[in-house]
Amino acid sequence: MTRSELDTSVAGSQPQLAGERLAELLSVISEAPDFSTAATFLVAQFADVMAARRAVIFAVDTVGKSLRAVGSVGLDSEELPGAAVPLEEHFHPLIVSALSLNAVTGDGCDKSRLGLPFEEWVSIPFPQPQYRGAPALLDEQVIEEISMTGCVIRRAGAADRRRRLGHAPGGVLVIEASVGEEQLSALTHAAALAGPVLSRMFAVEEYRRSTDQLDQQRTLLTAIINSLPDPIVIINAKNDIVLQNRRAEHLLSGTDADSEGRRRAVEINNLLFTSHLSKKAISAVPEAGSRELNLVDPDEGNDLLFEILTHELKREGPGDGTTVSILRDVTDLRRAAGELERQVQRVRLAEIDAKRERDRLNLILENVADPILVTDDRADIILMNRQAEQLFEANAKGGASGDLAVRSNDTKFTTFISDFTISPALSRREQMSLLVPGSGGELPVEVVSGKILNRRGEALAIVSVLHDLTEQVENERLYEELKKFSAELEQRISEATSDLAEQNARLQWQSKELEKASRLKSEFLASMSHELRTPINALIGYTALMLDRIYGDLTQRQEDGLRRVQAAAQHLLSLINDILDLAKIEAGKMPLHLEDAKLGDMISEITEQMEPLIRKKALEFICEVPPGDVKMHTDKTKVKQILLNLLSNAVKFTHAGHVRIVCEVSGGIVEFDVTDTGIGIREEHLEAIWEDFRQVDQSRTREFGGTGLGLSITRKLVQALGGEIAMSSGYGKGSTFTVKLPLRTTPRPEESVIASTEPLPPISER
Repeated sequence: MTRSELDTSVAGSQPQLAGERLAELLSVISEAPDFSTAATFLVAQFADVMAARRAVIFAVDTVGKSLRAVGSVGLDSEELPGAAVPLEEHFHPLIVSALSLNAVTGDGCDKSRLGLPFEEWVSIPFPQPQYRGAPALLDEQVIEEISMTGCVIRRAGAADRRRRLGHAPGGVLVIEASVGEEQLSALTHAAALAGPVLSRMFAVEEYRRSTDQLDQQRTLLTAIINSLPDPIVIINAKNDIVLQNRRAEHLLSGTDADSEGRRRAVEINNLLFTSHLSKKAISAVPEAGSRELNLVDPDEGNDLLFEILTHELKREGPGDGTTVSILRDVTDLRRAAGELERQVQRVRLAEIDAKRERDRLNLILENVADPILVTDDRADIILMNRQAEQLFEANAKGGASGDLAVRSNDTKFTTFISDFTISPALSRREQMSLLVPGSGGELPVEVVSGKILNRRGEALAIVSVLHDLTEQVENERLYEELKKFSAELEQRISEATSDLAEQNARLQWQSKELEKASRLKSEFLASMSHELRTPINALIGYTALMLDRIYGDLTQRQEDGLRRVQAAAQHLLSLINDILDLAKIEAGKMPLHLEDAKLGDMISEITEQMEPLIRKKALEFICEVPPGDVKMHTDKTKVKQILLNLLSNAVKFTHAGHVRIVCEVSGGIVEFDVTDTGIGIREEHLEAIWEDFRQVDQSRTREFGGTGLGLSITRKLVQALGGEIAMSSGYGKGSTFTVKLPLRTTPRPEESVIASTEPLPPISER
């Protein structure tokens, strides 16, 4: 119901609160939407009855334990009391009226004491049903003893006092008017009836206000707790979490959407935190204290160190075991403390080092041959070593001449330092002549001085070192002689250089002639080998035809002779082929035919060609090839020729045992190891086997045959393919040849295929 509806509902009523108007008033108040509307309407009706322009209603605030204004008529907000009246002020007219349930009138009462701009007024109390915590009524004896200047307590009759038994103060209505006994009785009766209604509405209003205030406080408290960086957890006596802030939820609570790692971290944190609570519960520590706890950051996985501050929540009556735990993150603090401790330790070590360095410098200072002096900014000497003392301190042995020498030295040095002190330079070097106090002779010295500055750039001290220049003249003389000797030496070197240049020119000419002769030799050998190979091939062919009985049958003796001729011709052809290959390589006419080839296929073809020779000598053949389809981009024919040469040599020089070839691939390199258990090679012959037309010795050549070109050609082919070859051997134990070739050979210009003839060092035994 609105204010206008309330006014309309009682319009036209009688100008006194009795009968139907009073009943209507109580009905309207009880149906009011809120306490403020009801109180304002009630004040207006009472003022209307009293024909008063201004009136105020006060209510008892049990929470604030005061009497505060809740509604008014005819008063601006500035005219209302600024603060509530405490219930403890028993001599305040309004407090007396409220707590005694008696009307109080005032005529000429002190306005400042009343707090209202009223000249004459009446205060009518509003009783309400008794409730727990209600303010106590004033005792009758106390009421009789109260004296308020300008105020009169209009005590109710005995019947009214009996009716008010069991009631509590609810408030007062202050009206600016004078009132008679009959009107006062009617108003007091109406107030007694309206009081319980207003009290209920005021209680409901206060409950709502308290609830809203409590909600605001709870929201504010929650926001404050959640804004704190430290985790806060409230736990009951069963160790169940009652309340926790967001930081604590981050460490101790998870969701279904969390990753497996975060869930495990949360589980570990809960176990550690529960363990801490259990230890605290069974330990004999006080109810409040702090302990350290290690937890895991669920997001980062880092170790966190917390200091737990636990306090029991104190409430009225015995405690229920509820505790609040605040986890202070001291990870960075402990790190900082550790770093501080390390810094302190470093400072201590630095102090020890500084003391040791100072002692060492003092020792050095005393043992340096040159005089050293330290002066302050006033050019006064504050420190010097023993060598300087001999020049700047007088002693009894020096006599008068010694004192004069010391004063002369001090004057010269002080003048130098004074000029240096006022100059902006940080260092200075100057020569001066001092006197030796003992002998009186002159001592030429070079003074080298430097300033020691503080943080502000001011000179704290000057360190000066005096270098003895006595030997400088002698050194200068020696220097002149040295220059003269140096000039003569340069002349001789120039002449020697000229001779060397002439010799170098002759050597270059000889080198070119040798290269030309070598090339002509290779061309000659190639040409001659080609001319010889044609008739030999014809000889081999006709011999084969005769052995095949193309020209008729043969006797056994004829067949044996033809086979010896065929073998000798094939041997001669092999020698000529080797000579031709060597000539081609040295002449730069052997190109590389690069193609993709499978390593396994090449080894298989080589094995098939070597198998008859190995079987003939009854040797064990071992072949180890890496698994997989390994491919090489190389000259397949030359790789096979290299390995066939090495295997043929191994079979040739091995009478018993085995021949083994091992292939390994690593880092873009293929390594072939050919090992035999043959006769081996002596250490002094290891380099000779790489030379052209050379074997170990002539006896071996006669026994095993060959021209001595196989290894030379093999090494040149390996180098042409961009690889390396080396060997190790033990006399009587066998040999191992190691060839390393790239998986992918890069093309080279044909003219640069000629390989070096320098022998390679043997590889060490594995």
